[in-house]
Amino acid sequence: MLMAITGDRVRQRLKELGINQSELARRVGITQGTVAALISGRSRSSAHLHKIARELETTPAWLAGETSDPTSAQPDEAPLTSDERDLVAIYRALSSVDQMALLQVARAMSGPKEGRGPAQVPKHYRPDRPTLHDRKAEFRTEKVEPR
Repeated sequence: MLMAITGDRVRQRLKELGINQSELARRVGITQGTVAALISGRSRSSAHLHKIARELETTPAWLAGETSDPTSAQPDEAPLTSDERDLVAIYRALSSVDQMALLQVARAMSGPKEGRGPAQVPKHYRPDRPTLHDRKAEFRTEKVEPR
């Protein structure tokens, strides 16, 4: 019974949001076959139900038939889009130095924001050393001697 309710509700939300099984699978990081199995009731696993619910802009409780309101217990803030979650994942995979650089670029692109001062220069920044953008630096031809 649970799988039939879950499958019906996943199918309903897909239709309401105008996305297909393949797109849902891509966003969640599972196969289209996994989504199809959940919808048809062949799957007994719900390991990805919370991710599926997030993509379908609902809750796992609603998908499982535990509530009648698909938006109950939804956060007030709009959920992140698939691209926004990808950006967060990429950011988290970067080194702290690269994270700081990415933040500086993003802040510069977004323009000044009230209540936020100018972008902070990282402590490791050394103006006396060439950067990748310095035309005088020979980064690609420098030979690094093994230690």
